[in-house]
Amino acid sequence: ENRPVWEIMKLLLDIALLLLAAQLSESACFFQLQSTRATGKSQESKVCIDTTDGTVHEVGESWNATNCMLCRCFTGIYQCCFRTFRPTIYPEDCVAVLDLEACVYRVHLKDDPSIECPSFGGVAK
Repeated sequence: ENRPVWEIMKLLLDIALLLLAAQLSESACFFQLQSTRATGKSQESKVCIDTTDGTVHEVGESWNATNCMLCRCFTGIYQCCFRTFRPTIYPEDCVAVLDLEACVYRVHLKDDPSIECPSFGGVAK
């Protein structure tokens, strides 16, 4: 079946709006300005230096930072967003601990980390 061009355009616009909404809803993000000093003048950087571990990334590059964040390098700035959600509802005798290797929160008894606890709901860290 041949669809009219306007139907295809509307579908593409709907997809673009959904992608934009997903990006805007990404919470717990921050931006880090990158600048270099040359003869007293501030210049935009052509690379991003991750302040958590000192790694250098090219403009356009994305990387998983060591603190469970997904970062993207832009000219003169980079953005990082948490990749995990912190549980918000769990029993009082339990604690939520971030596993930096797996980038997930583990909820377990405060007195016995080997016993997992149920958890519900979550917010970006």
